[in-house]
Amino acid sequence: MPRVSSHFALKDGRFASLTFPLIVPATYSTAGAVTLTTDQVLGGLLLRDGNGGARTDTLPNASDLVEAIQGCLVGTSFTFHVRNTSSTAIAITIAVGTGGTASGTMTIAQNFAKSFTIVFTNVTVGSEAYTCYSLGSVAV
Repeated sequence: MPRVSSHFALKDGRFASLTFPLIVPATYSTAGAVTLTTDQVLGGLLLRDGNGGARTDTLPNASDLVEAIQGCLVGTSFTFHVRNTSSTAIAITIAVGTGGTASGTMTIAQNFAKSFTIVFTNVTVGSEAYTCYSLGSVAV
């Protein structure tokens, strides 16, 4: 009999086994701000070169992310990482899309990476919402 380590497994079969994320790095270098796609963010790793200047990139809207995640529920979450690969001392800032709320410092300095976790707080059609938590930086 499989060992169940969480009461969530009793409510939703998706939590009944150990999972390993599929990481699909997205590398981009533009001389302007970018609105990130759901595929880029859900890929788990963003490698961003500011191409000569500080940039503010925007996460997808909450409605787009909810639509992209099959079976999305309140409390569904995922983590992604952004690495600032710029060759000059510029910062990359992550902004939330429509329906998003930022929590913590959203700026990544040159030669640093930062982890973020998005937690869905509403999945009702027309009222989708998430909070994007900044989890800290590490030098790379």
